[in-house]
Amino acid sequence: MGARRATLVRTGACVDGVRAELEALYERARERVPDGFPAEETRELVEMRDAVSLAFVERLRDGIAAQTAIPAAHLSLDRFSIHGCGPVSLHDDKHNYPGVHFVIVVAHSGRLGVVDAKGRAASHATGEILLLDPHRRHALLPEGRTWREHPYERTHSPVHDERDQFLFVCFDVPRRLIGARFRLA
Repeated sequence: MGARRATLVRTGACVDGVRAELEALYERARERVPDGFPAEETRELVEMRDAVSLAFVERLRDGIAAQTAIPAAHLSLDRFSIHGCGPVSLHDDKHNYPGVHFVIVVAHSGRLGVVDAKGRAASHATGEILLLDPHRRHALLPEGRTWREHPYERTHSPVHDERDQFLFVCFDVPRRLIGARFRLA
């Protein structure tokens, strides 16, 4: 019998000293890519790549390493991305991300929270570090809801209400490097 595994690890840690820059990144994303927060899907905001400096990405990487003891070498600068979305129903991303775990830093949560198939959503702090297994089912829902209580938005329309927008930055990390972080006792 295999070990039980978590879908989401809320580390309880935040990256120090980047809150203002993450908030500014969110504001720039709202200006530059106003339709970049679709319901029921996560979109990589390639238009925002030039909005962050290499020095900022390195500070994020070093801050994650300091707060989580994930070696900075596991957080490749080449595997860094910026994503936006609205509420998203229960799903997995195994086919799109076959060999990785996500190390996420929340830039803007609004009233949304990442949950697994058993959880009830709670919003996240700016700078909060999350570990997510994209192979397992997860959702991004308004606070207090479970995936069963979330109405699926069939049009995949852009979400413009700040409360229902989620922006995060992410490092894709090979599963073999941090898989142990997802094992439950």
